[in-house]
Amino acid sequence: LQLKIPDSYVVKNTVNATLKDRRISAGIAGSLPYVTYLVLLSVYEVIALLLSREKLILTAVFLFVGVFIFLPAFLGVLRWFWRMAEGLDDPVSEIFYYFKSFFLYKRAVKCILLLTFKCAVGLFVCLLPFFIVNILSNAWIYQFLGTEIPLWVAGLAVVEAFLRLVGIIIGILVISRYYIFPALVVMDDNTLLLEAMHSSVVVSKRSVSYFLSLIISMLGWIILSVFMIPIFYTAPLFFTAYVVHARYAIVNHNQNIDKQKKDEYDFQVDL
Repeated sequence: LQLKIPDSYVVKNTVNATLKDRRISAGIAGSLPYVTYLVLLSVYEVIALLLSREKLILTAVFLFVGVFIFLPAFLGVLRWFWRMAEGLDDPVSEIFYYFKSFFLYKRAVKCILLLTFKCAVGLFVCLLPFFIVNILSNAWIYQFLGTEIPLWVAGLAVVEAFLRLVGIIIGILVISRYYIFPALVVMDDNTLLLEAMHSSVVVSKRSVSYFLSLIISMLGWIILSVFMIPIFYTAPLFFTAYVVHARYAIVNHNQNIDKQKKDEYDFQVDL
């Protein structure tokens, strides 16, 4: 008999208890990435209007800033909330933890690139049938080959739409296997990234449905956050809910190892 992972109700109660007396600092730490993102986006739009000819270069610059500056800072925010869930009282400045040394910064960038690569490959494989049908349904491929367009090409539109929908759904399920990966990375600086990725795949087998349920239960706050006004309140909820759920999922995984035969799992996640 496997132990159950706490549901959304338990997670939310734990979130409220965790954020008690820390809402101001948590609000600053949690909303800073979103505010920074909006500022960068606004700056990008303004400069893009002024320098329309150099838009490609401008996009490349902002992508560079996003990957190598914004996302490592975002990972630092996640670490701050993880440590807060452990009862530690770090100053808000600790959200820039991964900029403290080259080793930490390099680890954060590698984490982001690895996760991006895994997600991109997973999506590409899931959407490969759609891409193939999409190519076969385009007139240019037959013009290039110097042949007439077959009659059956007209019926590929429905197949194309179906394969796209199925590919996206399966792709989301594939990508969801890596959702605990960032938590495992910020949890311990000594954890190897590939080991954390493998751990995420194993742990998420039983926990991902609970995480999706948690997201659905918070849809109201997510929609409200689009207006940005309540982000100071909602951002800490999202970060804390993620780390609390991740901790429950990892603990549950470890407890089930003790209850089952050792050969069913090849490792235990240290917490």
